[in-house]
Amino acid sequence: MKKLLIFSIALLIANATFGCDVCGCSLGGSYFGILPQFNKNFVGLRWSQARFHAYMNHQSDYLSEETSNDTYRKLELWGRYYVNKKIQVFAFIPYSFNSMNGSEQTVSTHGLGDITLIGNYLLLNTGEDKTKRFKHTWMAGAGIKLPTGHSTLEDNGALVNPNFQLGTGSTDFLLSTVYTLRYQKAGMSVESGYKVNTRNSNDYLFGNQFHASSQIFYWQNAGAFAFLPNAGVYYEQAAKHKEGQIIQANTGGSSVQLTAGLETYFKSFTMGVNYKHPVSQHFNSDNIADITAKDTWSLSLTYNF
Repeated sequence: MKKLLIFSIALLIANATFGCDVCGCSLGGSYFGILPQFNKNFVGLRWSQARFHAYMNHQSDYLSEETSNDTYRKLELWGRYYVNKKIQVFAFIPYSFNSMNGSEQTVSTHGLGDITLIGNYLLLNTGEDKTKRFKHTWMAGAGIKLPTGHSTLEDNGALVNPNFQLGTGSTDFLLSTVYTLRYQKAGMSVESGYKVNTRNSNDYLFGNQFHASSQIFYWQNAGAFAFLPNAGVYYEQAAKHKEGQIIQANTGGSSVQLTAGLETYFKSFTMGVNYKHPVSQHFNSDNIADITAKDTWSLSLTYNF
């Protein structure tokens, strides 16, 4: 089963983030989602969970079937700070809880994950222009994921699969862009990100990763509260991994997920919940393995200032 799992902590929130190769959370936690109070700084906590089921049938009279149910939970301190009106900096500091409950291996671990820093430049912002019927906001940026998470966890004297470690052990680089269009109380947000991975000290190279999402939303006021329900689609893709120059089986793949969420605003606080349901999965598993991603969800609370 150690060779079967493709799941790793990194995410995504952003990767995004908790642990599949092909989820936004594994993109260094850089998945933004619907951003609270776009023109303000914020600091907050985000809790997320992802689950996966893996099954292997060796098709042999001498080897039994193998299964594994894996859960990745992450508590993330994240925030945004405006250096000036054009430049904003995001930081993601994850603390992860990983558990692998399999027929051949049972392992759990927790600790600091890989810290991610991203700087964005505001290319377009007409949100404050009252003469515009359509409000446009577009930002693009780049970032770095630092190897702060433990990546040498062992079980019975052997190194646990790299995908299960709290960190990748490598310094990686990210590109991202977010575009938002609003008309009166309705709007649409489009986001994409790409992560370029480097080799770690064990000569292991995680495949580069890409994600893109589109969401529609509607703003509704109710007394002292404001609500922003949203729904959309999320796509993620990861290349296969390499150990040295050898491509690793059962790594990488792609999936499409439907998303739904709700942001609630009260004074300087924002509470958000997001849910993702896979509708299409194409993992790079071999002919004796089957890997299934389950529903994922996240809950966040931020203070805006």
